[in-house]
Amino acid sequence: ILLQLTWEAIEDAGISPDTIAGDHVGVYVGASALDYANESLFDPNVATGHFMTGNTLSIISNRLSYIFDLKGPSFTVDTACSSSLVALHEAYRALNSGRIDCAIVAGVNVLASPFPFVGFAQATMLSPDGQCKAFDAGGNGYVRSEGGVALVIKRKDASRWKGQRSHTDIVAVDVNSDGRTVGMSLPSDVEQANLLDRVYKAHGIDPNQLAFVEA
Repeated sequence: ILLQLTWEAIEDAGISPDTIAGDHVGVYVGASALDYANESLFDPNVATGHFMTGNTLSIISNRLSYIFDLKGPSFTVDTACSSSLVALHEAYRALNSGRIDCAIVAGVNVLASPFPFVGFAQATMLSPDGQCKAFDAGGNGYVRSEGGVALVIKRKDASRWKGQRSHTDIVAVDVNSDGRTVGMSLPSDVEQANLLDRVYKAHGIDPNQLAFVEA
């Protein structure tokens, strides 16, 4: 899935893949689940020579670097629901530090095993009616989903290529941890507000001037 999405992202950016082969391009991927591996735990016969390179999080990012011959940092970030955001944060910091000029940031999730559904249901995290009702008094859990995304990002002062397309500028990215809350899987509105406050102040952003906020 990510190979296809990454090819499409490179194409959309106006890049010919052969022009970045061998370059110091970083690959930062957010992923968390190992559903295919979980499905195979009870059948040792499925452990072929391709099993390990098809069922480890590290290979998700490394496969992109291998196929496109990219020589920059390449790793998969697993921070559960925030994996892709943290991957973007790491790429953003590497770009700003001058370590790399270009990065591929991606995330992917596939729901291929019943085990996580059973576990999350037993923990009373999933919505029994299969609907997310954010900010609603009737909210009774969340809904798992699958999909993927791939972005190509560059520093503003990096060299441009012919036909390059740019859709947006990233002003700021930051992450934190909520520390000890009422439960390990539960967030802290106070700490998340502190994070936003730090980002706004560090980059001179007036929250009143924001046109859109996604929770």
